[in-house]
Amino acid sequence: MREIIIASSLYSIGSILGPLLVFGGFGLILDRVFDTKPVALLINIFVAFIITNVLLFKKIKKINGMMDAYRDEIKEAPDKPDLPKIN
Repeated sequence: MREIIIASSLYSIGSILGPLLVFGGFGLILDRVFDTKPVALLINIFVAFIITNVLLFKKIKKINGMMDAYRDEIKEAPDKPDLPKIN
């Protein structure tokens, strides 16, 4: 379970910073090239925000499915000593 938490945290950080840096940097370059100082940067940050939310919602859905499968596994095998008990 610890591995899932660590992997999810790293994915969340990457899915927030990745699009923000890529699209924000691209917007900054566009602003300097076309001399439209805040316009392209703000538009690209908004696009990065949308992409970040989509990536995070997909990951949360996947994690919820994994947790449901794990909970079902525990309920189906209550006599296994290596699995924690769930009420």
